[in-house]
Amino acid sequence: MPTSRPGSVSRGARFAASLPTVVHLPKNDYPCTAYNLSRSGTLLVGRFPRLTGYRVELSIRHPQSDVTLRLAGRVVRARDAEDGQQKLALQFVELTDARRDALEVVLARIIEGHSPAPIEALKPGASPDEVRRALELVPVPHRIALAARAGPRERGFLRQDAHPQVLEALARNPNLLPAEARALAAVVHLQPSTLELLSRDPRWSKDDEVRVAILSHPRIPPALARRIVDGFDAQSVKKIVQTPGVPSAIRMQLQRRVRR
Repeated sequence: MPTSRPGSVSRGARFAASLPTVVHLPKNDYPCTAYNLSRSGTLLVGRFPRLTGYRVELSIRHPQSDVTLRLAGRVVRARDAEDGQQKLALQFVELTDARRDALEVVLARIIEGHSPAPIEALKPGASPDEVRRALELVPVPHRIALAARAGPRERGFLRQDAHPQVLEALARNPNLLPAEARALAAVVHLQPSTLELLSRDPRWSKDDEVRVAILSHPRIPPALARRIVDGFDAQSVKKIVQTPGVPSAIRMQLQRRVRR
């Protein structure tokens, strides 16, 4: 294979793609999903006949563009996955210049950070189980990268992620809104480091509602709780103490602060 062109990804680099794909066999087409796409191959997950060693044709579509790859590959390894599906390790063969150029375009789209296909396919109002299943189909490194710069739609889904590193990346997202920060602070899977990060973020370090949400978290370190309580001014303390729904433990800390 020719050496990489300027600006292209290296041959060995694999990207956490989740792209709609169809394997074309002489009698049937088999829809599946392509993961870990590289310039030399990919991992397919779906329901197939036994294909180890076979040459197959496949179409890979990028959901945020009009690019569809038509490639040939050889199945070098197969193993069972969940729900009766299989995982096929596919090595690309017969890569013409035109096919190689199209592959570079799709890899560039992935590098640019478009949403993975399972998350893109979620509809507004999707149930927690649907969101969880979609998130589990996307490799953790890709979810972390997406959380750090996701738009409002993706942030709503990623806030339901159970992986602490994804949630911490979401807390660092420069476009996170105060209401989202409050909702994020209530997620039980947060690590204490993420609570610390939220509390020190200048965007809402003085936002009483965000600070109360952080104080309400069951995993807040005592030192952080004391620092937040000590940071309230008298007017904020009076308002929070009188707010319905404030946890009693927080109310007691604030009342002790007033007495001090």
